Amino acid sequence: MPFAVSHQDLAAVRDAQDFDSLKEFAQKAIEKLGFEWFMFVMMRKEESISQDPDPVFVGTYDPEYMKIFKEKQWYRIDPPTLKMQTSDLPHVWRNSDFDSPQGREILETSSRYGIRAGAVFPVGLSQITVGGLGIAKDADPDAEYERTLNILPHGQLLSMYIHSAIQRIMKMQPVNLARSISARELQCLQLAARGLRDAEIGKELKITTRTVISHINSSREKLEAENRSQMIARAMALRIIGF
Repeated sequence: MPFAVSHQDLAAVRDAQDFDSLKEFAQKAIEKLGFEWFMFVMMRKEESISQDPDPVFVGTYDPEYMKIFKEKQWYRIDPPTLKMQTSDLPHVWRNSDFDSPQGREILETSSRYGIRAGAVFPVGLSQITVGGLGIAKDADPDAEYERTLNILPHGQLLSMYIHSAIQRIMKMQPVNLARSISARELQCLQLAARGLRDAEIGKELKITTRTVISHINSSREKLEAENRSQMIARAMALRIIGF
């Protein structure tokens, strides 16, 4: 096999102490597979998306492209991402994957940032969340197809190691910070994880929407999360709430 990720590469990813070092070690492993960029995503399944659907992204895709990707919410329609959400098996990109007006727009934009050929490697997270690894390089997808098939086992294993590292890094929080979440905040967190909107949570708990927003914001600050989805992912990682 022309490309391989060694045990030492995987161990470095597994033992990363923060997101910066994780990106560094994962990037080195990706390059050994013959690719240039990677992105790991954890997101809510479509039926569970609430009013703040932003996924959690960790990786080295161009920041300008990721800004466009997030603003346009392409994670809802991007063909490789949809493959990741609907299958447990890795998928190698083909030009035919993008054979739709939306797909062509995404591929045209991503190509400007060197993201053309690639593959996705799903990691089943829970009943309401999905995630996985995407790898990419600046090449024609069809021309790279057979070569990419050869690295699928290594990519899938690397995806699992990155996911494990992210979960562990998210747990590296002061214990008393998580314990300071009140019983009512916990109830709001659990319902938010089920995909309920603030007004729906208020109706369920018989409290005002304003109170729900206050509890959600408080939980988000205590968990040091940037948005609602990251708050839920971190609460799950810390086992404050279940899957």
